[in-house]
Amino acid sequence: MTGGLLFLVASGLLGIFSGGGSVATQSHMAEVEIQGPILSAEPTLSLIEDARERPEVKGVLLRVNSPGGGVGASESLYKAVARLSEEKPVAVSLGDMAASGGYMVALGGDRIFALDSTLTGSIGVIMMSTGVYPLLDKIGVVPRIIKSGRFKDAGSPLREMSEEDRDYLQSMVDELHGQFVAMVAEERGMEPGEVRPLADGRVFSGSQARSSGLVDAVGGRETALQWLREEAQLGPEAPIRTLEAPEGWLRQVLPAGLFNWLQLRFAPEPRYLYQGG
Repeated sequence: MTGGLLFLVASGLLGIFSGGGSVATQSHMAEVEIQGPILSAEPTLSLIEDARERPEVKGVLLRVNSPGGGVGASESLYKAVARLSEEKPVAVSLGDMAASGGYMVALGGDRIFALDSTLTGSIGVIMMSTGVYPLLDKIGVVPRIIKSGRFKDAGSPLREMSEEDRDYLQSMVDELHGQFVAMVAEERGMEPGEVRPLADGRVFSGSQARSSGLVDAVGGRETALQWLREEAQLGPEAPIRTLEAPEGWLRQVLPAGLFNWLQLRFAPEPRYLYQGG
């Protein structure tokens, strides 16, 4: 009796790890979601890499609903999606908004789908700095700054921004903007001169983006999924599984909107971020 039970258990485990029709190793598509401001490449980066490494994942549906965020995080995710698309088909489905860094990430996929009402584009860079020095002066607080070079505190809220500071920071923003334009041109098969008139920070509706060549087709999740099934050569019976990572403890304590607002406001730096509204 005991021997028979052990045999059944062993047979079951062997079936799972050998992929003999098991749910764990069945060919399927993976779905990865980028939701809200892009504050960090992780944990989404790990999910994308996991989908790339798993042989049972035959294609990936990337859903983007984001105004963008940090320049490094956005570029890291774009490169991860581009690596993935070299090995497996990647369909990108844009939600209400996929702007700036959100649009950058989408560029790494094989085909971009937008709703008619999707707000996308916003190809540009923004850097914000809030000066609190007038308030400090009123209450008698005198900041003391010790620095290794004249630009070390450029953009600091503790002092007035000089013209030299402004020129330096503007040159940084311009450099990042040029990189973004070149990226769009390469991925969308356009000339940089075609992209620049579209890269003044404005957002486009999905239909406008389609007419401008910034996205491939107008359609929602199901349209993107249908294309993906055809590219991955999987029938309608093949499942699609959402890849998710556990949230950090601070996100569990604070409402997501407040957490995102704090991150964006208290870490001033250049960003691929749409600031409308």
